[in-house]
Amino acid sequence: MTRTDDGFLRPKTTRKLDRDQRRAIAEVCPGQRQHGLSEAPFTHRLWGGYHDVMTGWSTDPELRFEAASGGALSATLLWLLETRQVDAVLSVGADTRDPLANVARVSRTRGDIIDQAASRYGPSMPLAHVAQRLDEPDRYAFVGKPCDVAGLRNWAKIDPRIDQVFPIKLSFFCAGVPSLQGARDVVQRMGMNPRDVARFRFRGRGWPGHASAVDRGGASAQLSYQESWGDVLSKHVQHRCRICADGIGLAADIVFADAWATDAAGRPTFAERDGQSLLMSRTSFGASLLSNAIAEGAIAARPTDISAIAPMQPGQKRRREELLGRLAGRVLAGLPVPRYRHLSLWRNARHAGGWRTVKAALGTARRCLRWRSSYQ
Repeated sequence: MTRTDDGFLRPKTTRKLDRDQRRAIAEVCPGQRQHGLSEAPFTHRLWGGYHDVMTGWSTDPELRFEAASGGALSATLLWLLETRQVDAVLSVGADTRDPLANVARVSRTRGDIIDQAASRYGPSMPLAHVAQRLDEPDRYAFVGKPCDVAGLRNWAKIDPRIDQVFPIKLSFFCAGVPSLQGARDVVQRMGMNPRDVARFRFRGRGWPGHASAVDRGGASAQLSYQESWGDVLSKHVQHRCRICADGIGLAADIVFADAWATDAAGRPTFAERDGQSLLMSRTSFGASLLSNAIAEGAIAARPTDISAIAPMQPGQKRRREELLGRLAGRVLAGLPVPRYRHLSLWRNARHAGGWRTVKAALGTARRCLRWRSSYQ
């Protein structure tokens, strides 16, 4: 994987692939195909298959404060380690050589979990570190973007070692991957030089927390979540993420998200408060894990009606309802689209309405034609 000038990670072929390798890539890669088939007892057109929907938080005050959204994911990971259900966690954290960038990290202790807590809004490739661990005796919990977990599930279909070494697969709601340039722009908006940054956090230490940077001289600066994500990072999200059918962790055992509080009009509010997580178990195994984590006191949680997710996550709702229109826009621009199956594209488009679907199609077609060379 190589980094482009604007800070995205892209594959570079180092030798010619044979037919079997190309076939394996096509079967595993979640960028080419996604499906929404689920064995869960309940299915929602927007939010997919599920066993339980809850809101909650870590019962550990330090984890709840350090993490991005109530610390439920971090608390689950620490509980898995402490109860020896896994030996380690494979996730993503800050690159010590470039604090704005991400690297895959292995966590084995409470200190590791706290160090990796909080969101990392930038390119990452945890799957690149899976193959080298497939012959190890350790068992891992895997934490990745929805596409990472979908790819791992696909990989398990052709290599049974995946489920033996990575028996627990966790994810989070994802609004798309911004480029590394997005993080640089956040730092510049703080009035700092990205090359001078020694430590950088996108979120955490409160909810939603601030983006914060410390330079080599010890000077610090920060931006609110609305400024860093809403005004800067969201503008740098790559196009492929904007036509993704799964920003909600459909392939995970448990998926976590921000359970944003809403105002009187039903819109999310981002005033600082104690963090709260949305939790959805998608497999029977995940439902059992979640139930046990709550019973053993790692997480405090209460059942939540599925209808409460839409006001908490309006961006995910909008993207799923407009997805068919965006795909149509790519077709109009003469570009290929991924293969999506059982993901309620037509049902969601009907709820969006004809005008929103047409607007999404025309807007996507216009952008694709303008920057077509960047998207191929």
